[in-house]
Amino acid sequence: HGESASDVFDRVSTFLDSLWRSFESQRAQNYVLVTHGIAIRVFLARYFRYSIDQFNMLANPRNCEMVILAHDGCGRLKLDGRCDLELSRVKKSGSKGDNVDDDEMETVVVGYTLHKRLRTLPPQYVQARVIRMSHNDTGL
Repeated sequence: HGESASDVFDRVSTFLDSLWRSFESQRAQNYVLVTHGIAIRVFLARYFRYSIDQFNMLANPRNCEMVILAHDGCGRLKLDGRCDLELSRVKKSGSKGDNVDDDEMETVVVGYTLHKRLRTLPPQYVQARVIRMSHNDTGL
């Protein structure tokens, strides 16, 4: 059943508030955050002030996908893109012969692909929100 996006937003926001205070008091050139997908989406939404609709359009990063932020030269961060790992199946060291069982194979990282944009959900998975200003509105 898990947490709702709102619950995660509240919980992660508390952490982010303390993280940003830490950024201000202990400046460093680089930071690495390892998180679940929803947490990085909350971080991006809070930092870049995404609307709820923009937040809902973002896909969670895949396993080991990296979201890269860089300094803009004016004291703020900018989105530089995301990286997908390029993986390959190779024979484990010590395996003999050309016919190798699956348990004698391992997955290794051989590189990465940089994408300038975040992944978004396909349109069929994004529901339009109906906004009503009063009880008898049909929505905008």
